[in-house]
Amino acid sequence: MKTATAFFFSILLLLVACEPETIGTTETKTAVVTGYLFAGQPCDSIRIVQSISYGSEDTVAVTLDDLVVTLSDGATTFTLTPAGAGYYRNPDLIIESGKNYLLQFEHNGKAVSAQTFVPEKREAALSDTLIEMEKIEAGTFPPIGGGTMPEPIEATWDNSEGDYYYVVVQNLEDDPEYINEFFAGQDSLFRNFRFISEPQATDFYNIDPQREIWQFGKHRVIVFRVNPEYAALYNVSASSSLSITEPPGNVENGLGILTGAASDTLFFVVKKQ
Repeated sequence: MKTATAFFFSILLLLVACEPETIGTTETKTAVVTGYLFAGQPCDSIRIVQSISYGSEDTVAVTLDDLVVTLSDGATTFTLTPAGAGYYRNPDLIIESGKNYLLQFEHNGKAVSAQTFVPEKREAALSDTLIEMEKIEAGTFPPIGGGTMPEPIEATWDNSEGDYYYVVVQNLEDDPEYINEFFAGQDSLFRNFRFISEPQATDFYNIDPQREIWQFGKHRVIVFRVNPEYAALYNVSASSSLSITEPPGNVENGLGILTGAASDTLFFVVKKQ
């Protein structure tokens, strides 16, 4: 789950640091929250840092590691323990679907809070769990038109509510063999390659073998159901920062987003033809 959290944090920090129109309106000591509550997982993906003002020479976020942070589900209030690098955790708190959660702490003389809902999990299915692909040797090129490229693997799920979903595809092999031998020479760059789709209100996603599958072996597909605030942050990141007056968020007396997600995990194998 850390892949989604790191991606989420990097988008938010970029928006906060690079927004020209926030000069004089955003204090450099404003708390920035990036919180992801995954259904069925322990609470370990909440990070709190200080905002970086536009034009500042500082490029590294100052983490806030001495706060008293609590998370409540309406019935019980849990204290989160600092874990370093701005992260706050409680391994005994397992996030539950269908619940609202309230995050609270004090910083710079202000009561900071954020609330979110954790959606229910939706089971997904794959159109294929085994595909075959041709090895592309070093010094050769894929045939025009992709040769005998298999059909896309379609992931589908029920989305009668019209919610947002995104998909993560990752190879699980310890030492994966590359489909295109060219990438083997750049293993340090591509070994941990993960594909993350754009969040959309849809009930399917087609995994394109030519564009999104780079290695043979077992792959994991995680279908995330997320809230609108996550999609809003992703969409804003694709816009010009000159047109943004304030990054989206749901944090009172602070910046950032606390959001909930549920996911289903599927697997497929890519075999050498």
